[in-house]
Amino acid sequence: MRYDTEHKQRTHEKVVHEAASAIREHGPDKIGIADLMSKVGLTHGGFYAHFKSKDSLVAEAIAHMFDDRLAVFQKCMAGVEPAEGLARYVDVYLSARHRDRRDKGCPVVALSGDIARMPAAARKRFEAGVQRLTDMLADVLKVLHKPQPEMLAASVLAEMVGAVAIARAVSDADYSGRILDTARASVKGRIGLPA
Repeated sequence: MRYDTEHKQRTHEKVVHEAASAIREHGPDKIGIADLMSKVGLTHGGFYAHFKSKDSLVAEAIAHMFDDRLAVFQKCMAGVEPAEGLARYVDVYLSARHRDRRDKGCPVVALSGDIARMPAAARKRFEAGVQRLTDMLADVLKVLHKPQPEMLAASVLAEMVGAVAIARAVSDADYSGRILDTARASVKGRIGLPA
């Protein structure tokens, strides 16, 4: 049976979306092509109609993950003043929901421990994604007239990523929540955002 170009594109996007979730949750080394293709209703052999290799899928999935985070940021900023939008984003990022949804969360948190051992294409996509996140934050900080917005954005992103990573790693739920609460207050205080 022949499929049109749109069908092939939709299928491709489903595979990338499923891979992005699996990579976030289990890491890039733990995903299997056969399982992944089965989840989208295809055979293992169908994989090569869409991707040259697992490495090319992983690189594309990383870009997709960062696109997801851009959409979250844009949703937080939509229709509100910059300070309120940024406060919303900090709240969403440093939330228990983000901590608990590994399959939907920030790729910086999910991949920081793995990315240095990944192929160059994946590392380049990761680096480009980190730069996009930093630039988005810096653009808002510029509008808010914060000094050295690029450096502040990089520092804020690092603090938020670290807080979510540690909150995920500790076993005590109360302690995990306090880590997120403390980081949220710290980030908002440094930027001068409403609590």
